Amino acid sequence: MAVRLCIDSVKYLRQFCGHYAKVLAREYFVPLVFAAYGCGSTDEGKLFDVTATLADSTCGSGAVNAKDDWTFQVRLKKDSSTLTWYDVDSGTTTEGTISDGKFSVSAANNYVVTAGSDSSTGCTVRRHDSYSGDATLDKSSNLTKLEGDIVFKYSQATGYNCDSLIGTSDGFDDLPCEVDYTFVANPG
Repeated sequence: MAVRLCIDSVKYLRQFCGHYAKVLAREYFVPLVFAAYGCGSTDEGKLFDVTATLADSTCGSGAVNAKDDWTFQVRLKKDSSTLTWYDVDSGTTTEGTISDGKFSVSAANNYVVTAGSDSSTGCTVRRHDSYSGDATLDKSSNLTKLEGDIVFKYSQATGYNCDSLIGTSDGFDDLPCEVDYTFVANPG
């Protein structure tokens, strides 16, 4: 897959990785996004405005820094049973499924939180992002509304040690942990 520059990826990262955003963005996040998603703008699909409300977080307010309310835009394209979700802010494209009024889109990536050294493996977390819920279609099978849940699940990546960040003010309350939002997406 061709690697294309995603300048807005850093904005997305800052919203969800708080204290460690600069290190993650500069050294690790952008290359991982390129490899995992493929980036770049797209004019395909219909623009939707998404409003999300924090439902629960077991991660704490340190490293994750989840906002109570969150708004962003996506371009959605339905092709038979495939839903393409293009996040306008981050520049990432992810494909999922849509069928019988239900949809699901998910992806997972590793994020380096603290770099390793000669005496430490450092901390890398795995984040699994899931968007799922109900899809409303018009008589022509065009998307008119999505609503459901956004779930970000964080866990310590295999082979790393994040113990020094658990229970600290700028870390995690616990790992694994998750941040849950409810959301509604309407045409923009």
